Amino acid sequence: MLFIESVLNLSRHILFIALGISGIGFLIGFHELGHFLFCKLFGIATPSFSIGMGPKIISKKIGETEFSLSLLPLGGYVEIAGAAEVGQGDQKEAYSVNSDSFATKPFYQKLLVMLGGIAFNLLFAYIVITCLFLSKPTSTFLFPSNATPTISAIAKDSAAEKGGLQAGDTLISIDHTTIANNIHPFLLAIQNSPEVPTTITVKRDQEILQIPITPDSTTHPNTHKTIGTLGITAFKPIASCSILEAVKRGITQTNMFIVGTGRGLINIITQKNFSSMTGPIGIIALGSGEAAKGMEYFFFLLALISISLAIFNLIPLPIFDGGQILFYAIEALIGRPLSPTIREYIHMATWLLVLALIVGLSIRDITRIASPHIETTLQFLGLRK
Repeated sequence: MLFIESVLNLSRHILFIALGISGIGFLIGFHELGHFLFCKLFGIATPSFSIGMGPKIISKKIGETEFSLSLLPLGGYVEIAGAAEVGQGDQKEAYSVNSDSFATKPFYQKLLVMLGGIAFNLLFAYIVITCLFLSKPTSTFLFPSNATPTISAIAKDSAAEKGGLQAGDTLISIDHTTIANNIHPFLLAIQNSPEVPTTITVKRDQEILQIPITPDSTTHPNTHKTIGTLGITAFKPIASCSILEAVKRGITQTNMFIVGTGRGLINIITQKNFSSMTGPIGIIALGSGEAAKGMEYFFFLLALISISLAIFNLIPLPIFDGGQILFYAIEALIGRPLSPTIREYIHMATWLLVLALIVGLSIRDITRIASPHIETTLQFLGLRK
């Protein structure tokens, strides 16, 4: 019986890991599809399109393009004629100057082709978050865009409780800022007012009350800046959404995730703190864990990863779309292509740096994931108390 349970547990883990890998592969493929479709829009040849890197598992030629599924799932590319990039297919047409070559196209078309992948990653996130508003508008993932201005719970001894706010109060305004269906401006106002006296207008039963209150101060966990807090722990969520309302709220919430991810990346770069970063192994482990919780968790995680892919691809390094955009912008300004040799050396040096980072993050991820299991094994063998 124990053996059967072990086999079933192992099978479930393998299934969820496969789902995690498939999810990451899908996001990369969707990103490359953005590049591909913009190439088609502008009549640019695309000799090959691969989901995954390395040796090909399955390959089929459709029209001028050879579509492939390759062995290593954490990567992918669309080979573009006239756009030399190391590791992007056979590169037989990398220096093509035909009329269907990327190299002969105006800068605005090159820019849109490069931005196509980023746009598709963001599009995926907008779609997922909007669908969540339609299917499960009460999800905690959607806070604060799914919250009404009615307070549900207040922390004991918090500024909100001391100031006189109560569960059931409906927020109307804070100082001179009116609160309608979106509480985000209210939350921002509180965060920007640590230890600053404010006046909150609420509706309690049928009575309008003006409550003077001073937010407490705390340290933001990511930016480490001092922010204000009231201690309101929950707001009443919306019960349902029409399609139009779901789209509006989905766009608002996704925009908040995009801004937050961008700020997080800036924080990593400026503070040189990589502790919050996760490598490929950690992402797969996280994806498989969320898949085990249910599809809502899994797709929400994919939406966040998709946003991260979009933001990271804006980094002006050659292996990212942002770096390619920088190269093409320089070429447009100087009126001639950059030296292929210089571009290749910069590209390879960047790849080595990024691979070193990936290896370092992967070692840390493996250590973090494996350490509880190693400790359990050592205790079983009597090597740990």
